[in-house]
Amino acid sequence: MKKFSQSRLLSLVISFVITMLLSTYIMSTRSNTNGIANGGNNFSNIIPEQRATLKVNLLLQYDTDRYVVTGAPKTVNVKIQGSGALVAAARSRNSIQASADLQNLGVGQHKVVVAIRGVNSDLRSTVEPQMITVNVVKKETKKVPVRVTYNSSQIAQGYLVDSIDTTPESVTVSGPETNVDAVQSVVGQVTLSKNMKGPMSQSVQLQALDKDGNAVEVNMSQPSVAAKLNISPEDSKKLSLRANIQNGEASDYNITFSPSNVTAYGASDILDSLDNLKISIDVKNMTQKTTQNVTLPTQDGISRYSDQNVKVTITPKNTTD
Repeated sequence: MKKFSQSRLLSLVISFVITMLLSTYIMSTRSNTNGIANGGNNFSNIIPEQRATLKVNLLLQYDTDRYVVTGAPKTVNVKIQGSGALVAAARSRNSIQASADLQNLGVGQHKVVVAIRGVNSDLRSTVEPQMITVNVVKKETKKVPVRVTYNSSQIAQGYLVDSIDTTPESVTVSGPETNVDAVQSVVGQVTLSKNMKGPMSQSVQLQALDKDGNAVEVNMSQPSVAAKLNISPEDSKKLSLRANIQNGEASDYNITFSPSNVTAYGASDILDSLDNLKISIDVKNMTQKTTQNVTLPTQDGISRYSDQNVKVTITPKNTTD
């Protein structure tokens, strides 16, 4: 009977210990569950956060048909912070967008807020700069013919560029009124190899220039054109020199040239249309015999002359030597 009582007491003690262990386990499980439900604080202590700065293109929202916007940065910096996996995903996907809404703004200077989207809601984010200053101006446009230039020294001796074709022949430039008004030409430079002898085609980048040859910041309907240079053997023709009197009457002067004619080299069709070469001579206030050196005029289709400079003697008819 005594052994039975001792056995029963031992069973009760073991049962109590097991009950206490089960209770402790259950309480621990509930505590962990509550921690996850309350924002994962336990995990945040285990997994460290990461930071990253992403360079994002800035989109400006405005009426591009009527206005031009200057002063805005092309990109902004978006700083993100959160779990390493989310930060890594944001960097690889590059889906974050930054924009500034200017649609309800008129002409003038404005400060506008930069907005971002595409950031995971579990990441904290900021954008720099948060505000930008922009100038909204009226848009001006005009069509400008394309001019192609090249280094003539690269053309083989005895050859010339007799024509240049571009596709398209002109482009439309647009931008602030002052910039567009300043554009005097749109130029593309062709790169030639040494001793070029035949036709060649090339895509050339365009640049808008002012009257002094300085670059002007404008938008162009296309940044490049297809250029074709027709290079062919040059022809030659002997041309007599004729005076084109300025500020006087030709009948009042005797004009002689030395040499009296030159050989012109160039395109056949141009040379065929010429029988002489007219030289402008200014006789204003000229009362006595005068000898001058003159440079022969440049002309499309003529690459060179046998003599680039000639002497001209002007003798008023009412005077004697």
